Amino acid sequence: MKHYHRPALAAFAAIASLSLSACGDDRLPDYSYEMTVHADGETFSTVRHVEVTEGSIVTRRVTGEAVIIDHPNGRTYYALLSRPENPDYAKYAAGMALRDHVAKPASKSEVEKAMDEYDENRGYQDSFADPAKFLQAMVEIEGAKDLPRTIPATRNRPPMQAWPMFVTFGNPDDPKTVREVTPASIGVERITIEITDEDVTTGIEDRLGWLVRLKGGYLSGRSSARGSPFGMHAGFFSSETFE
Repeated sequence: MKHYHRPALAAFAAIASLSLSACGDDRLPDYSYEMTVHADGETFSTVRHVEVTEGSIVTRRVTGEAVIIDHPNGRTYYALLSRPENPDYAKYAAGMALRDHVAKPASKSEVEKAMDEYDENRGYQDSFADPAKFLQAMVEIEGAKDLPRTIPATRNRPPMQAWPMFVTFGNPDDPKTVREVTPASIGVERITIEITDEDVTTGIEDRLGWLVRLKGGYLSGRSSARGSPFGMHAGFFSSETFE
């Protein structure tokens, strides 16, 4: 049986008490981030809010809209909330930009090691401890950081697109005329993400009036993704359903 010195034991008891009392506390903070698209020497931004809830799993809910890009060429483009292969894109965009700026955790102290051993012995595992520490550190990062084009592959996941999907409309009044454009074709030089306390951006329905009519439905007007361009629905442009 392992023995601990009295000061370490007292500190362990205090931290264990805090840890147990914190179960159910909101240790996964909500946050807002500003996405800025730098294109042809100009900048275009939107602010989104991410609500993070801890239960049997961690859930995230985004409030916000696409980045509206009123390009110098006279056309309007949109950097979307979702990608066809990644419907939850906007929930994780900030993490993709800021993850390399979160300080790597230091080696564990004797007290933390004692807590781990205590939890292991009583069959308790806090599966959200590391995500909570990451998120708490991430929301404290100051200043705009570049969003990489891709996130490298891991053992369990292929490379992931980190830039949003960009689209425009042949006819802005007809959602079915949507078409994808490449970042290079509209001169996107970089995209940045910054944690902010600014209000969430609103008003995209003033540009795309059919969002109100669709009420979150598919751009094709059908009840399923089949036949809708890129399987796209109104949620790609705004989190609001305009009901």
